[in-house]
Amino acid sequence: MTDQLGDQTARHHLRLDEIELVGGTRIVRFRPGLNLVLGDITTGKTTLIRLIHALLGSIPSNLPPETETIRAIKGRVVLGAQQWNIYRPMVTTNETPVEAASVPTRAGVESIAVRLPANGQGGYGEFVLDQLGLPIVSVPRARREPTNELSPVTINDWLLYCIVTGDDLDTQVFGHRHPFRDLKRRWVFEIAYGLYDESMANLAANLRRIELAIRASESEAEVIRQFLAGTTMGKPEELKAQLASHSERLSHLHVQAQNLSGDVVSEPGSDVGQVRTALLEARQQLDDVRAEIRQHQGQLRDLGELNRQLAGLSKRLTRSIVADEWMVDFDFVVCPRCGQDVDQHRAESPICYLCEQPEPTAAPDRDALIREQDRVTFQIAETDQLIQERAKTLGELELREGEVAGNLAELSGRLNVLTETFVSARATELQAVAAETATVEANVEWISRYLTLIDRQSDQSGYLDGLRDRKLELEAEIEALDTGIVAADDNIDALEKRIMDYLTRLHVPQLGDLLTVRINRATYLPEVSTRTFDELSSQGLKTLVNVAHSLAHHTVAIDRGLAMPGLLILDGVSANSGKEGLEGDRVVDMYKLFEEVSAEYGDQLQLIIVDNDIPPEIADEVSDAVALTLSQADRLIMGPIPDGEPHPPADPGA
Repeated sequence: MTDQLGDQTARHHLRLDEIELVGGTRIVRFRPGLNLVLGDITTGKTTLIRLIHALLGSIPSNLPPETETIRAIKGRVVLGAQQWNIYRPMVTTNETPVEAASVPTRAGVESIAVRLPANGQGGYGEFVLDQLGLPIVSVPRARREPTNELSPVTINDWLLYCIVTGDDLDTQVFGHRHPFRDLKRRWVFEIAYGLYDESMANLAANLRRIELAIRASESEAEVIRQFLAGTTMGKPEELKAQLASHSERLSHLHVQAQNLSGDVVSEPGSDVGQVRTALLEARQQLDDVRAEIRQHQGQLRDLGELNRQLAGLSKRLTRSIVADEWMVDFDFVVCPRCGQDVDQHRAESPICYLCEQPEPTAAPDRDALIREQDRVTFQIAETDQLIQERAKTLGELELREGEVAGNLAELSGRLNVLTETFVSARATELQAVAAETATVEANVEWISRYLTLIDRQSDQSGYLDGLRDRKLELEAEIEALDTGIVAADDNIDALEKRIMDYLTRLHVPQLGDLLTVRINRATYLPEVSTRTFDELSSQGLKTLVNVAHSLAHHTVAIDRGLAMPGLLILDGVSANSGKEGLEGDRVVDMYKLFEEVSAEYGDQLQLIIVDNDIPPEIADEVSDAVALTLSQADRLIMGPIPDGEPHPPADPGA
């Protein structure tokens, strides 16, 4: 069967070829099939497993302090049919980018590079699922409430079946004692073994919605029935006639109110609208006149300042003519020609900041000074004339301001009189129309609601019949899809037989007259000789059951083309077993089973076994499988290397 389904299972192929701890000075290489990681306690074996989880999924929260020196994890990993180089920074935020680049399988093929957020929709986790051919689905957070909020099945949930740490190997089945992890464990089981079908899940959710709608409709029908039974309203025909009468009256009232609001109240030769328009025009005229007044006042101030400057300049020129000197010490604040401010720092000596010409060094020319005096005198005369013209215009504008302001006051008074007359003449009538309108609107709304309740009561029976018919249709569709359960049962039967085979080869202690294995169809947990996993007597026995159970999941998945990543990591397989006697023999049996499974499934299943040491009886047989050996002198993370020292090579056994 393996050969027949080889192409299908290759889609789920997951294999680690190399891992580099960037900043931790460690490179570990793995090979297809069986790999052994050995070392004393506290040397970093379990830390390596957690870092592998960080490379493939999310970064665990219980990493030891020495991992703070690791900046990132680089890995060469086979996902499906493609080998990828992955760079995973050791940062736990969801937006942290993870980089992946494919390794071309032949010359001329270009590499594919992607940069993805660590988590979330469209992120690195979904990329790994897609490459492995695993479904990207969401499942209900509460199994009994299929219409409730959904939770995605992530790569971390699939890794529950791939990475079994030493803390869990002798106590839990893929974390079944943690409620949330146990929920996801069961969903992964159903997806992998064909118990969960997306179309079946949608039908179940729709059926649940229909059942809720039927229940709500029945409750609503009862509330309407009790409400109508306690009222004294007339028959539906009478209510419809009243509704039509009230609606007609309401339309008439709206027209009457509109006419009252638009009525014209006028005096001889006057009109409210005309007075209002004239008032607005007068206000605009007043604003324009005042703006011109402010403008002329500003011009007069500027011209007065210029006149004072020119007068001062004329006096200086007179003194210069008498003394035969240039006015080199005179500072201009404004331009004597246009009146604009002059920046005294825009040029440096000997450049004149006013004309931007070199300052004269020759003796002054008396004729030139006289000509300049004549020009300044003429400019003073022009400035005086401009001041007189601006003052005259300002006076005219102030007179205009008074006229427009008087006209504005007159128009405002007339508009007040007209408005008061309008309000006093129509106030009573408007109040009466508004009051009647409110009453009629309330009656129309009440009768409409009442008729709606009556209509809904009459339609309730047909609505409920439609919901019940839809429920029967959904139940029939679900029943038609139940044929897929037969294949799922065959898959689970194969799993039970495979666990039984592995436990027999591990020579587990006899718990009763007959060794039996059953997968509980409610919890999907193994039961050995009718005992649940939690009821097994010792941690050593739980370890053997967990080893057989984990191996069986992956080998059955390969044989039957089920969705399961082809990677299994087991930590501390001999931690609860003795070295001598039957316990020592069972440890040897475990390693022989690992060898046999690895030989049978080749590169379709990568096994990474983490242990303190291996039994001497099979040390020579599995020596080639040792990928990493750690010790107190050569722990996984030894800290940064001083400058100038060479980087240590990868483990010689890798």
